[in-house]
Parts: sequence; C-alpha cells; structure tokens
Amino acid sequence: MEEILDVINEKNEVIRQAPRSEVEAKGLLYRTAEIIVFMEGKIAIQKRAANKTKRPSHYSIVGETVKAGETFEEAAVRGVREELGLEARNLRKIGDKIVHDELYTDNMLMRLFTCEGEGRMEIDEGEVKEVKMLSVEEVQGLIASGVKVTPCLVEGLRMYKEAIR
Repeated sequence: MEEILDVINEKNEVIRQAPRSEVEAKGLLYRTAEIIVFMEGKIAIQKRAANKTKRPSHYSIVGETVKAGETFEEAAVRGVREELGLEARNLRKIGDKIVHDELYTDNMLMRLFTCEGEGRMEIDEGEVKEVKMLSVEEVQGLIASGVKVTPCLVEGLRMYKEAIR
C-alpha cells in the first residue's frame, strides 16, 4: 500500500493528503525529519543506495518522510531505527527550513534534529550503501570535495553549526 503524505503550505498547515507518488510527481510540499545522529562525538553520514529514485548514491544525514498523521519526532525515531538500526536518544529539535531540490522536483519542509545513536549499527542495505562516522569538520570537507550530497545534508550542517554558536 502506498504511503499517504500530508501536503502542506509554507506555514506548515495541512492542505490535504495525497499518495506519495502524486506528491513526488507534482513537486508538492511535504514534511521530512532530518536527523544528525551522533555516536562517540562523530556524525553518521550515509551514502544512499544506488537504486534510490531520488538522490541515488548521494551522501546524506538520516532522513525520513513524515507520513500523514505522524509527528516529526515519530518519523525521526523511526528513520534512525530503520536506516541505521539504532535507537534515537536525546532527540533535540534544531529548526525548520523549506528545502527545494530542483534536480528532483522535490519540495520539503525539513525539521532538523540531533540525537545520540544508541545500540549496534545495522544498516538497511535497501536504503543505505555505507555509513561514515565523521567529525563536523570532516563533513564540511566531504561537502566541499564535490561528491554528490543531498541538499538536506548541506542545509542541515549549516543549521546545526548556527545553532551551536
């Protein structure tokens, strides 16, 4: 069964609900939880699987689409568990940002969180090809290196650095 998403306006108000395929085809605005997962002072940066329809083989933080009726926090905890096999401890909201990915006609309201990943990492190979544990400076270097990265990784790191100033 296809996921149903809340279609929102720029004030984060639900306009209606629609199947994921319609949201993606029309570039409708929807919600996503993006999570900077820390383990032992390093950030889990994942390389998306090559078979993903959007942003294949791009480096990213954990990202999870918020399903209709689900909270950002529920999606964040679910995403960390599904993608990395970890429990999200001390989930902390950093902020919201509308992100437009023109390459994939993708428009999302990103709510950024940080958390501590707890447990033994077990990646979902259908979603994630590999995970690197990097410092903030190493993540900046990865972005600057010219490899493919998601807009939410770039914006998320910027928001995180601004929040800890």
